Amino acid sequence: MKSAVVVGAGAGGLVAAWELARAGCEVTVLEAGDRPGGLLDRVVVDGLALDVGAEGYSVRGGAVERLVTDLGAADLITTPRPGGAWLQAASGAYPIPRRLVFGLPADPDADDVRAVVGELPAAREASGTLADLARAGYGERVLDDLVTPLVGGVYSAAPDDVTLADLAPGLAAAVASGTPLRTAVAEVAAKAPEGGAVHGLRGGMHTLADLLASSARAAGADLDCAEPVTGLSRRPGGWRVTTAGRKLDADLVVLAVPLDAAMRLLGGPVVLPTTRIDVVTLVLDATGLAGDEPRGTGVLVGAKVPGVAAKALTHSTAKWAWLREAAGGRDVLRLSYGRRGQPPASSGLDAGALARLARRDAEVLLGRPLPEPSAVRRTEWSILPPGTPGLTQAREWLTEQRIDGLGMVGAGISGVGLASVVPHARAEAVRLMQGTLMQGTLMQGNKES
Repeated sequence: MKSAVVVGAGAGGLVAAWELARAGCEVTVLEAGDRPGGLLDRVVVDGLALDVGAEGYSVRGGAVERLVTDLGAADLITTPRPGGAWLQAASGAYPIPRRLVFGLPADPDADDVRAVVGELPAAREASGTLADLARAGYGERVLDDLVTPLVGGVYSAAPDDVTLADLAPGLAAAVASGTPLRTAVAEVAAKAPEGGAVHGLRGGMHTLADLLASSARAAGADLDCAEPVTGLSRRPGGWRVTTAGRKLDADLVVLAVPLDAAMRLLGGPVVLPTTRIDVVTLVLDATGLAGDEPRGTGVLVGAKVPGVAAKALTHSTAKWAWLREAAGGRDVLRLSYGRRGQPPASSGLDAGALARLARRDAEVLLGRPLPEPSAVRRTEWSILPPGTPGLTQAREWLTEQRIDGLGMVGAGISGVGLASVVPHARAEAVRLMQGTLMQGTLMQGNKES
């Protein structure tokens, strides 16, 4: 039986641990936090268990639904309530147009696009940042009112700070080869008929962390929380993992930690500056919105919108039927703050000031006066958005280290979102086990000869 240590119990680490354990590996999972889950985290606000990380998943590729089915929980899969999300632009609020690729419209002449940005100027060629490409290819209003809210809301980055390759390498390669940007965007959109479809789990996405943790344990894995890893070194035939209280020797190691933490453990040459993001959860009593859903399931905030510090708002009880039922007439709103290079306006505020800021932003974005929230909770995250200085070099260096029984999983390596994290983690577990078996077969063959 081979041994493995998984460092980190986020979604990627839990998936890898489960796969390794059920393949017959002796697995120990070490998590620095108090509980497993990572970005599948939750808080209890006013008696409600609420997601404060991922709240849904892209159906792209079907990988997450296959995982949930394999875990025996397909009956938990649910879809958002109808209504869709909106954009808050400087000129007003609009439903998000269909068929956008990172905010770039696949059909610039579509009615829902023109309703937001009007008639587009003629396309020009350009290179440089995503902002440069969007401005030349579609015009300033597409940049401000479509690209900025989509990239900021999803990736916590500004179009001026990222390139197209940072977000969509395939699309960037097509443009670099000479395909006009508008043509390339339309081709990408045509290959993804499901578009940005999102599903979720009844009870919240944090239930996926519970399912993975219990399934990994049932397969034989040990999961130890509040035990941060302080050292990692190669040893003959494997690895040594050090914590404050013990040393573990293992044939395999899976790093399921943010890239900055992985670089520190492996002695990498790049120091990565992290970005702080705040998620602020509000619960309103039954008089809050009185059953109204003025902006569908939520709002993404464009550039140059006065009087709003948040970059996005989710009307969670409008989005998920299970939560609307559980809330018993209350409304749950979730606002996010902060982009790379822009500390969140919510940081450093006491409870009263935080409630006033979030309520004011929610009133603007929903177009309604709101009462004082009955409960407010801030959750702080430290992330590495696309375009972070040194991020590409760090990924390249870390990828080169994936030899001799070392694997890496998680959004930093696979890409953002469970639709990327889950299949990569499953494949990485298979790669490690197959590599071990191949080495074992070769060693056995040498002994026989």
